[in-house]
Amino acid sequence: MRAASLIPTLGLLAGLTPMGLAARPGWISGTYVYADLCTRPASGDLSGRRITLRRSPNGDGLVYEVGQGTGLVPVQAAPTVDDAARTVAFTAQTETGPVSFEGTLSADSLTGTLSDASGARPLRLTRVLRAVAPRTCLDPAASETTGSLSPTR
Repeated sequence: MRAASLIPTLGLLAGLTPMGLAARPGWISGTYVYADLCTRPASGDLSGRRITLRRSPNGDGLVYEVGQGTGLVPVQAAPTVDDAARTVAFTAQTETGPVSFEGTLSADSLTGTLSDASGARPLRLTRVLRAVAPRTCLDPAASETTGSLSPTR
């Protein structure tokens, strides 16, 4: 085919693309997993949370999971996601009552406020890029306070 005969074809193809077509913002489709799961050393029980956000052109879905015993208790929720502000909000109906979250998505974490029957508290979950065994939970009673800001006796 000669170059001169390609020009009308290229012009026709250009006319088929929408005007002002630009790159889409991030977070359009895919699965994003955020978690702070850990295993208690004495019992082997799971502790913490995992939030799995599935983005699709057909709609968004979310699974909220809480570590209980040796497994996770999953609950489905319908998230509200604002791509421009990178925010997410949802309410999940768990066995212990409703749990709601409002926060911000980033490339490495999900940060916001989690509210349930016990009140509202800050929550920061790290993005999990591949499946790994949960880390061992830290024992707050065994941790030691160090540094110059500690009161001296």
